[in-house]
Amino acid sequence: MLLTVWEILRESAVFILMGFLIAGLLDATISSARVIRYLSGRRSRSVFLATLVGAPASLCSCSVLPTALTLRRKGASKGATLSFLVASPETSVTSVLLTYSLLGGAMAIFRPIAACITAITAGLVENLIDRRFPDETPAGAAEPAAAAGCCSASRAPAATPSCCASSPNPAAATTTTAPPIRQRVRAGLRFAFVDLFDNLFAWILFGVAAAAAIQAWLPPDVLNQILGGQVRSMLLMALIGVPMYVCAEASTPIAAVLIANGVSPGAAIVFLLVGPATNIGSLGVLWRELGRRTVIVYLATIILVSLLMGLLANDLLGGTYGELQHCVLKEQLLPAWLKTGGAAAFLAIGLGTVWRRRYLQRSSAWLAHKLHLRTPPR
Repeated sequence: MLLTVWEILRESAVFILMGFLIAGLLDATISSARVIRYLSGRRSRSVFLATLVGAPASLCSCSVLPTALTLRRKGASKGATLSFLVASPETSVTSVLLTYSLLGGAMAIFRPIAACITAITAGLVENLIDRRFPDETPAGAAEPAAAAGCCSASRAPAATPSCCASSPNPAAATTTTAPPIRQRVRAGLRFAFVDLFDNLFAWILFGVAAAAAIQAWLPPDVLNQILGGQVRSMLLMALIGVPMYVCAEASTPIAAVLIANGVSPGAAIVFLLVGPATNIGSLGVLWRELGRRTVIVYLATIILVSLLMGLLANDLLGGTYGELQHCVLKEQLLPAWLKTGGAAAFLAIGLGTVWRRRYLQRSSAWLAHKLHLRTPPR
């Protein structure tokens, strides 16, 4: 299994690092004040802009909540808030490049398009309903700090890694005089390879390990018996994805191995759309902060549109399904030396995350508390 983990990491590490680099440059160039101004109001334009802003952002379904609710408090419409909530965790620059490396160009194009369609639909439906019924939660009522959910400072730090610390806040106040471009680029790269990398490193490793476990221990015939036909497999993926906590980057290698073992591209798309956008913790926070009606619109839109996108994926990729299944995790996109160097660089940067997050100390404390084992962190 460890060899499988290493091979998957070699196939994806260069694209992951490239995604972090692009995310840092985007953070250095996008003006947060201008974004907030364009997201206000119930016009359709705010929904499209929220999707455009959220799509390249690398925020998971937990860390996106404080950011989205801060946008709401600053005047963004409920529709724009929902669009941002859906678009940001479902797709990002890093996940798109990772999809290209593991699933090929067709899936890398289809995935962000499907995510944007889902986000736009959720926002437009919410704005349409909001015009006919009074807004049950006015803008400014929701405190972003209360939206932290699993990121709340009142909680004790968990022994398991969290993607929620140091999440970026595009709604933060900006100074009237913009800093020099070199300073902004330096800050953007620090955000990408320190803050953002710390948020996602453990979850990327989790996704790679889960994919390797499925590939090593779950035979394809057993997987096909469990999931059944195409429609049944998509419904099961939706049911699994709603309560599950997995970010877009972690879900990608899992989807790649599922396809390699015979699952249809449509079922994989459903998992890639539903899994990152929903989890039990985020639904509870949304219920409290935005109201029951908005949560129903949020959930129903994600599930229904993801199922439609799954059917469309099966229809569009039906002729190339066998080819896609054969090339997943096997296509040589980069030279061997570059893939090995990328995997080594990814793990080297990850050592900084392990040190900053004190994972070893926290794991040792958890073992001592739960199992009464005195394990030195070293």
